Amino acid sequence: MKVGIFGGTFNPPHIGHVQSAIAAAKQLKLDVVHVIPAGLPPHKALPEGTPSADIRLFMTRSAFRDVENVVVSSIETDKTEPSYTADTVMRIKQSYLDAEIFLLVGTDMFLTIETWKDSAQLLKYATPAVFPRSPGDLEKIREYSMTIRK
Repeated sequence: MKVGIFGGTFNPPHIGHVQSAIAAAKQLKLDVVHVIPAGLPPHKALPEGTPSADIRLFMTRSAFRDVENVVVSSIETDKTEPSYTADTVMRIKQSYLDAEIFLLVGTDMFLTIETWKDSAQLLKYATPAVFPRSPGDLEKIREYSMTIRK
């Protein structure tokens, strides 16, 4: 089984998020994609006026409601403290013990992954699948991938 984990603030969720999840599922032949809005993201402050975690969760569920094999999860929005991707991946991994886990991220987040809490553990259990945002991103992704493999 192949499982995708697609996290973010989803502030707001938009068609680009939906299309990215669909493309990743198709290209990687994912059986399920867990879309996980962050409650309190540890890596960046939410802008003033950002909807509450519950509202962002509702909007994300609405955006993905017609997408097959997608589960929008409250695993992070249910928490009152910051959520860390490594912890979330480990919780999901417990439900899919023999699955191959893919972490779906944009270039900007991928290029900082070594600074994330428990990044070595995260990379042990999940393979990053990166969404390039511009043509020049592909080379950056390749170069950075080589540094974190060492």
